[in-house]
Amino acid sequence: MEETEITISLKDIFRVLKKNLIFIILMVLIFSASAFFITKFFIPKKYTSNISLYVDTNYVTDNSSSANDLYSYNYAQKLVATYIKMLNTKTFYSKVAERLDNKYTATEISKMVYFKSDEETEIFQASVVCYSPNEAKYIADAVSKVAPTVISNLNNNATLKIVDEADIPQTYSSPNITKNILIAFAAGLVLSLLIAFLRDYFDVKIKYDSSMTTLGGVPVLTAIPDFEYFVGKAESIEDIMESSDENDSK
Repeated sequence: MEETEITISLKDIFRVLKKNLIFIILMVLIFSASAFFITKFFIPKKYTSNISLYVDTNYVTDNSSSANDLYSYNYAQKLVATYIKMLNTKTFYSKVAERLDNKYTATEISKMVYFKSDEETEIFQASVVCYSPNEAKYIADAVSKVAPTVISNLNNNATLKIVDEADIPQTYSSPNITKNILIAFAAGLVLSLLIAFLRDYFDVKIKYDSSMTTLGGVPVLTAIPDFEYFVGKAESIEDIMESSDENDSK
C-alpha cells in the first residue's frame, strides 16, 4: 500500500486561520464564558480551615548543646511523617467523630481532613475542607484537640503543640475560577483549530485564485467565474441606469 503524505505549508496554515478566525474566536469565548458561569454559579464552593502543629520531643538530655539540639531537630523532623501516618487512621477519625458528637462518621471526616508536612521543619499542617466555612473550623478545632492526645498515647517521646489555631475561612478555596477559565480557553482553542483544519482537509472543492497557473500539473486554460457575483453587479448597474433615466426625464 502506498502511504499518502500530508504536507501543509505555512501559507496554508495562515489561510485556514484567516478563513476560520471568527469561528475560532467564538469557540474560545463560548468555552471560557461557559467555564466562568458553571464554576461561579453551579459548582459547590468548598472552604478550607488550617491548623499548624509542632512536633516537640523530649529526647534531648539535660546537658543542652548544639549537637543535642541538632539531633533533637533531626529526630523530630523524621517523626513528622510517622505522626501523620498515626493520625491518618480510622482510630483517630473515630475519636474526632466522638468529639463532634458523631455528627459525622469517621469515613466522612477522613475525606475532609488532609495532612501536609514541611520537609525542612518540625511543623506539619492539618487542613479541613468542607462546604461550610463554620463547619470547616468546627471540625478543625476537634482535630486540634484530639491529635495531641492521640500522639501522646502512642509515643511518650514526643508531643504535639498547636502553633496556629483554626480560623473561619473568609473565602472559598475551590473551585478555582481562573484555573478553570484557562483550561476552557485552551480546550476551546485546540478544538476550534482541530475542526478548522479537518474541515479544510476534507473540503474537496477546487480552490482557485489569480496566482494559480497550474492545477494538478496541467496548465489552467480558463476558470469559471462566480456568476452570482456578476449577476448581482449587473442588477446594481441596471438600478443605477434606471435611476439616472428617471432623473433625466424630470
